[in-house]
Amino acid sequence: MHHFACTLRRLAGLSAAALALAPGLAWSQSGDENRDASAVTVSGTATLTSDYLFRGLTQTGGKPAVQAGVELGGKAGFYAGSSGSNVGWLQDYQGYRAGSLELDLYGGWRFKPDEATTFDVGLIHYRYPGSRPAGVVRADTTELLVGAAWRQLAAKLYVSAGDTFGFDAPAGSTYLDLSAAVPIGDGPWTIDLHAGRQRFRGAAGPFSYTDWKLGVRYDASTIGPAWNGTTVSLQYTDTNADRALWTDLNGVNMGRARLSVILTRSF
Repeated sequence: MHHFACTLRRLAGLSAAALALAPGLAWSQSGDENRDASAVTVSGTATLTSDYLFRGLTQTGGKPAVQAGVELGGKAGFYAGSSGSNVGWLQDYQGYRAGSLELDLYGGWRFKPDEATTFDVGLIHYRYPGSRPAGVVRADTTELLVGAAWRQLAAKLYVSAGDTFGFDAPAGSTYLDLSAAVPIGDGPWTIDLHAGRQRFRGAAGPFSYTDWKLGVRYDASTIGPAWNGTTVSLQYTDTNADRALWTDLNGVNMGRARLSVILTRSF
């Protein structure tokens, strides 16, 4: 309980700091057609998940995670944001002496030539504060993102700028993310499909793997106004990651098939 309380305080501080950098910003809510198109918008999410899965691998050893994020959007599609989550793999897999937090900073540009199409170019830095013994590679990672979406289909390519999530690897490790969100009729249900390929360069090459996901998502706003911006998801995730390479110090296979439940509130 102390661990989650510390995480919540840190995430709250992260969001507050981001907002403090932008005094006088105009708040925007989804669906507000009267907002000034030239104003900077602020959006955010708060999430509780039964298991934090990132690119098919558990980041918390199968345990719950509390997450929060905030994003600022400006004119012409420019954006910047930050997000955070508790994690367990720094100590359980990477060998850190201490460290249980992931903090992400990102920014970029989204371009919409029409209502159905979006292009995205950005930079993401994953920060993992903590202490580590000599010889343990720092987990911090920086990636370039290039993406495109058309209607319910999306494709994103992430390219690392150097060491990648604790692997001493040259720049150019990649992750390809293919996804689709398929509405079920006109109701509140959506089917989420995903396939991804993580490829590590250099000596970390054998750790490369493919992941896939099938999920169903419920838009709880149909219950009533108090539930606006709330979704509940059930997801099945699996990978072909080598069990011998992706088993942590507690004997947990990070890449095995998993079911997770995710509650998200957007604002």
